[in-house]
Amino acid sequence: MRMPKWMALPLCLLACAAAAEEVTKVVVVAARDAEWHSYRHAYKAARSFEPLLKTRPLIQAHMQIRPNQPEEPMEGLQLQLSGESVNQDIPVDALGRATLPMLKQAYDEDAVLRLNRQRGHYHFSGRYSIREREDGIYSGADLRAACEQLLSAQRDSGYRLRLLGKKCVGVKFVYPTDGPTPDVVYRGADGQLTPLATALGYPFENPTMGTYRLAIYRFPDWPDTGEVLAHSKPLAVGTVYE
Repeated sequence: MRMPKWMALPLCLLACAAAAEEVTKVVVVAARDAEWHSYRHAYKAARSFEPLLKTRPLIQAHMQIRPNQPEEPMEGLQLQLSGESVNQDIPVDALGRATLPMLKQAYDEDAVLRLNRQRGHYHFSGRYSIREREDGIYSGADLRAACEQLLSAQRDSGYRLRLLGKKCVGVKFVYPTDGPTPDVVYRGADGQLTPLATALGYPFENPTMGTYRLAIYRFPDWPDTGEVLAHSKPLAVGTVYE
């Protein structure tokens, strides 16, 4: 029997409403299964970095969100600090680094750091890197000193065994692969400019972040009396060990 036309519209509305309700439920479940991290744990880690940085002014420490597999995207990461009375968005840079706000209230409430990604695909860790300069001018002597400061900070943080026998041989200026070719040059004491070669590689030692474009400044190849001019602002400045 054919359905009367006057019945078709109400049934359609009911079906559409049911479908919308089902979609809403899926979104809610996904939000509840988001990746998260204890604020107290991150707070204690940040405090532990402070004495190490006091005597190492050329480096910095961040909390970092890293993917467990290189195919997981770094774009669009959003981090929220959520507690009973604390609700704050925390900026995340292109490499997943974030500066943790040091809030006693959030610590007392045992707040959580919630990431806009499903659980099991990313994790939270600490990250040392060389401080980026706003003017883009890095003296060769400072880069050598910064690399040594970072290596010693990692060793004092509990990575002595992993770094056994390693020494600083250079630094790497990190850039995205989909951008223009980085403009990074070495300026010698005589004023001569020489572009640094670029290559694809890992921004830090962890391979799960995937590859980036790196402008590498190797210490044995250049006199430390010169400077590196990073006309293209890097995402980060990392170290090269051998």
